[in-house]
Amino acid sequence: MTNREILLTRRRFSRKRILRGPYYRIEMATPAADPRDFLYKVLVIGELGTGKTSIIRRYVHKAYSEHYRATIGVDFALKVIQWDENTVVRLQLWDIAGQERFGNMTRVYFKEAVGAFIVFDVTRGATFEAVLKWKNDLDAKVHLADGSPIPCVLLANK
Repeated sequence: MTNREILLTRRRFSRKRILRGPYYRIEMATPAADPRDFLYKVLVIGELGTGKTSIIRRYVHKAYSEHYRATIGVDFALKVIQWDENTVVRLQLWDIAGQERFGNMTRVYFKEAVGAFIVFDVTRGATFEAVLKWKNDLDAKVHLADGSPIPCVLLANK
């Protein structure tokens, strides 16, 4: 998420919580008085090389490239959706690195998420076998306010 996107988000929201980590600093906001303006944190997780970054860039920026580098830690993208003439939905997509060595940071990255996509590569069976590990990790580290697990969608890619 760029500074410009954060500023645009701050204009529409009042209270802010600042999350800090070794790889990022971002302000999470809660909706202001207008009930028709929503911000949702959505995780995109899965094994290394499954195409998480490609899916996000294609959805948010309508662009595709065959040349991507591995995500280090976490990356962000903001998709603004004009739901109807009175409702704006902002999806804050968190692209979580698939490398096992970043597994200890996932609790920080998963915090306050309201949904998730688990991505696997149909050409590599091992990435499908790892889906259960990602789902269990997700369920152990993040819950909705009522204590239930966050909604999760399984995405097959490539």
